[in-house]
Amino acid sequence: MTNSTPRQRARLETEAQITRIGNRMLDDDGLEGVSLRAIARELGIVSSAIYRYVKNRDELLTILIRDAFTAIADEVDEALTRDESVLTVGVTMLAWSRRHPNRWALIYGTPIPDYQAPRNETVVPGTRIMVTLTNLLEKSSAVQTSSELPPSHALDPLREGLRELGLEPDDQVIVRSVTVWAALVGLINALRFGQFGPGVELVEDELMRGVVSSLGH
Repeated sequence: MTNSTPRQRARLETEAQITRIGNRMLDDDGLEGVSLRAIARELGIVSSAIYRYVKNRDELLTILIRDAFTAIADEVDEALTRDESVLTVGVTMLAWSRRHPNRWALIYGTPIPDYQAPRNETVVPGTRIMVTLTNLLEKSSAVQTSSELPPSHALDPLREGLRELGLEPDDQVIVRSVTVWAALVGLINALRFGQFGPGVELVEDELMRGVVSSLGH
């Protein structure tokens, strides 16, 4: 922002600090450890002053959710510049979830009680990887395999959602995208939330490779 005033720059820096502190609290203590009052203390301001930057806890959650979606999507995009494959998407998401398990839980875990993410702020960052994956599958020969598709009307909600994101894939690609996405996120959730029991943390990457291979990629 080259034409910004000192006050505007100071506000942007404070907002960035709030995000950094909030992420650290989330990493250290989970969602229960995220507190606007505690953030205010770290910033050295009175607790009431924090509301000049963040209206309430819901807005703070939205900021952290948007930041997490952006961070993981940025890593996927960067990794795909080196190797454009479904496996790259999967292992990059998996690695990010290992480094930031609480941030992963925030965006892909159990919905937060009494919180509704504003679509206008979270849909675009939250669907970046899905858009990337759909485009990748549309170019992949793997989507040409014949399989029984659900009735066309069953895909209407997905088709409309993808259309809102600027995508017009055929039904085969839609089903393939849903299948791959559910497999990647489902595996990572099972790993992060301990559904496979002890010891599996030693072979996470191998499991991801096996799942992606079983999907034909």
